[in-house]
Amino acid sequence: MTEPAEIGFSVLIPNYNYARYIGETIESVLTQAAPDLEIVVTDNASTDASVEVVRAFQDARVRLSVNPCNVGFSSNLERVAGLARGRRMLLLSSDDRMKPGALAAYDRLETALGDKAQHAIWGSSTTIIDGAGVTTGRVEPDPKLWRDAPVDPALSRAVGFTVRSMPAAEMLRRSLEMLRSPLPFASTCYPKALHDAVGGYAGGRLMNPDKWFLWKLLAVAEMVYVIDEPLFEYRVHDGGQNNAEARSGALKHLTDQYISTFNVPDSMLAKATLDRESIARAFVEHDIALRGLVSLSEGKRLTARRMVHFGLAAYPDVTRKNPKVWALRALLRLGPVGTSLAKLARARVENRWKARASSSEQ
Repeated sequence: MTEPAEIGFSVLIPNYNYARYIGETIESVLTQAAPDLEIVVTDNASTDASVEVVRAFQDARVRLSVNPCNVGFSSNLERVAGLARGRRMLLLSSDDRMKPGALAAYDRLETALGDKAQHAIWGSSTTIIDGAGVTTGRVEPDPKLWRDAPVDPALSRAVGFTVRSMPAAEMLRRSLEMLRSPLPFASTCYPKALHDAVGGYAGGRLMNPDKWFLWKLLAVAEMVYVIDEPLFEYRVHDGGQNNAEARSGALKHLTDQYISTFNVPDSMLAKATLDRESIARAFVEHDIALRGLVSLSEGKRLTARRMVHFGLAAYPDVTRKNPKVWALRALLRLGPVGTSLAKLARARVENRWKARASSSEQ
């Protein structure tokens, strides 16, 4: 009896009511030049024709599991990830797409890394598309986290695109200091062994379970890589997750971030050479002060005020001592004038970061 062929990539697609897009998503994976793949779809009790669309694919590489009831976004991520059988895993939203050659590029990177691939995470830039599939922009991995990351010439030659690298411990430190995610959700690839080692998506968050999961991966990985080429297409449309988050307000995001400040395990802090107080300061700096400034610059005065109150309730001493929070409170007291000044301040901060990112690439 012959042994079943090893599955190289498990492409995992959690779905809810995306019948209009999921066919494109699956087709974009099936056309990849990577025969050793599987596609696993977990449908979260959709009320549209999603299940029928998936079942119409007469391909042994496509597996479908239908939840008897809606278990929520985070739990559906756990379910689809738990069904993976491949050596490496990717989670692809059911409205996103892979570009031709994406898995081939990832396969070349894995081959070039050799045994190091067992302890490595990687991703790529992504293209933004709208509901009709028209390109509207591009998303780069966070320049604040990837600043000064060196280009690896040997890996770049092997992959055919520029590849940058960073030790996972350093990326974890930077990510926790800013409470950010180092790689786009749509393009992140990791070994199943690492996924299993950190307990998968268990303990996910309300809005961004992928970020928390990436932090857990960084805590056990050795290196993280990024390919500076958009290999995936990230769809932004009225029914998408980002728009749903915007409609639900900023407090769920703040709750997620706040939970992270006291829920980060000591082992993760030790690898990042940080203490818990530094995480609290990061929360106040980035999620209260800077996000509050963004909200005020957009005319969302009530949201900005609620952010300040959230910070004062969560970490009163840290919040009161933060100079940016002081500035935000002063701008809030100025009414419409404060909103105009917030727009100017936001533009100045963004331009400064763009200049830093540009200089680090040269």
